[in-house]
Parts: sequence; C-alpha cells; structure tokens
Amino acid sequence: MLPLVILGSLLHFVYDWSGHKKLAAIFGAVNESYWEHIKIAVWPVVLLQVVLFALGGYRESSFVPAATVALYSIPISMIGLVFLYKSFTRRNILWIDISVFALIIVCAQVLFVQILRELTPSTLTIALSTVFLVGLLASFLLFTMRPPAEPDVFIDPLTSKHGLPGHAQDFEAHLRGEDRPSTRAQEPDVNDS
Repeated sequence: MLPLVILGSLLHFVYDWSGHKKLAAIFGAVNESYWEHIKIAVWPVVLLQVVLFALGGYRESSFVPAATVALYSIPISMIGLVFLYKSFTRRNILWIDISVFALIIVCAQVLFVQILRELTPSTLTIALSTVFLVGLLASFLLFTMRPPAEPDVFIDPLTSKHGLPGHAQDFEAHLRGEDRPSTRAQEPDVNDS
C-alpha cells in the first residue's frame, strides 16, 4: 500500500511538472482544494484495481462492487476525517493531512479486500455498482475541468479560485516573479493624498 501513497503524493506535483498539460490535470492536483487531494488518492487506487481486474479480478463477481465501495469510501472518509480534525485545530496541519491521506488509502484497500471476499452479488448489484463506478470516475474527469463553484470542497484555499484557469494564472504569474493575487500585499496608490 505504500506505493499507492507514494504515487498519490507524486500526483500532487505532476500538473506543475508537466507545464500544465490537461492530461496531467486529470490525474494530478491542479490546486490545493479538497477535491484535488481526494483525486490524487483515488487515481492510484483506480490504477491498482485496473491492474488487478486485468490479472484475473474479472473472474470475481464481487470485484466491481468491492472496487466501487472502496473508491467511494475515499472521498467520504477524507472529507469526514479532515473536517473532523479541523474542527479541533481550526487549520490544516500538514503531517495530519498526510497521515489521513495514507490512512484513507489503506482503509479503502482493506474494505476492498473484505467486500471482495465476503460479497456474493446479484446481477443487479454488479450492474448498479458499474453505473456508480462510471459516475464516480466521470466526476473526477468533469470536475477537474469544470468544477462547481462550491466553497467547501472545490475552492483552493490559497487562491480562493477553483479549477484549472485560476491555478494556471497564478503559476504563470509566479514564473514572471509576481506573487499570487490573493497573497500579494496591496500597494498604496501613489495618487492618493
């Protein structure tokens, strides 16, 4: 499970490393919003599940339902745990954020294995799981490119913006040696008396 945590951590930087390529935006964090941090936890797990499915998981009738539940557990658990600890600390603490990130990935894998072993799903359960799985993955694609202007999950707390355009503008301004607009100190107007 450590490789999943490492891969997810690397995905935090891949968008900037790529020079803001849209393909990298699908998998990497494009800003510091909760959504983007959830996304970088989900994609390594999806990759593992695709590999496991190809290596024989397709023979297990419970594979898709187990994968679906495990993947849905990531955003729910991450938001719940981060907002819980922040209700006490009133701020994000990096080592706690990283610990929650790792814990959520591990718990999702444990949940996946338990459901895979214990569930004997009906055809309807498999079909519904497939629909929900496709919906979840589609939301990660769509909401990266066109996130809702929802303030708690999709807004970058550093820039107060959401989605690709805000991050790219801030990054380009940084490359030009300018501060981020939201963190730049207001300079007094020389025309004021």
